[in-house]
Amino acid sequence: MNMVHEPVTVSSPLAKQVVKRQLNRSGNILMSASEPMSDEDFFVGGSNGISVAWTIGHLACVMDLFGSWLSDTDRRFPASTHQVFNALDIGAKGPEKCELVDPEQFSKGDILLLLRQAQVRLLEILEEFDITRWDEACAPHIPDTLPTYGAIWEALGVHTYWHLGELCGAHARFHGTYTLNSVLHYFYVPPKRG
Repeated sequence: MNMVHEPVTVSSPLAKQVVKRQLNRSGNILMSASEPMSDEDFFVGGSNGISVAWTIGHLACVMDLFGSWLSDTDRRFPASTHQVFNALDIGAKGPEKCELVDPEQFSKGDILLLLRQAQVRLLEILEEFDITRWDEACAPHIPDTLPTYGAIWEALGVHTYWHLGELCGAHARFHGTYTLNSVLHYFYVPPKRG
C-alpha cells in the first residue's frame, strides 16, 4: 500500500493553544521545583556541568531570542546576558556552563525573574501571532533548522521539557523524585466508577 502524505497546513488556533499549554505546564513544573531550592543546589553543576541556574537563564535567553524573531523586534536582554546563558560554544574547551553563572551578578531571584519576564513576553507574542503565518518561511537570518514560524513555536513548546529531562538525569537533587517529570496534580481525585 503506497500512502502519499500531503503537507499539513496549520490554520487553526488550536496550534497556539497547544504551544501555550506546553509553555505553561513545563514552566510551572520548572518554577515549582526551582523556587524552594537552596542557592547551593541551584548553582551547583550536575554531572554534565550544567546547573539549574544556567538552565533557567538559558531558557529565558532562548525565549528572548526566538521571541525577537517571532515579533520582529530587538531582544530585551543585554548581549552580556545572552553570552552567559546562550553562547554557541558546544564542545569548546573552557569552564563548565555552571561556572559561567556568577551568583553575585545573577542571583537566584534575578534568574527566576528572567524566565518569568521572557515567558510572559513570549505568551503575549503568541497571543498576537497571526496563525496564518505558521507555515510561512522564516527570515534568512533565522537558522535553517527552523524553516517556518510554526517550527519556532514548536521548538519553544518542547524546549523546557528537554531541559527538565536533562536536569532529572544530571542533578542528584532530582534523582528518585517525580519533581520534574510529571504534571502537577497533587489534589486530583479520580472519578468513582460503577
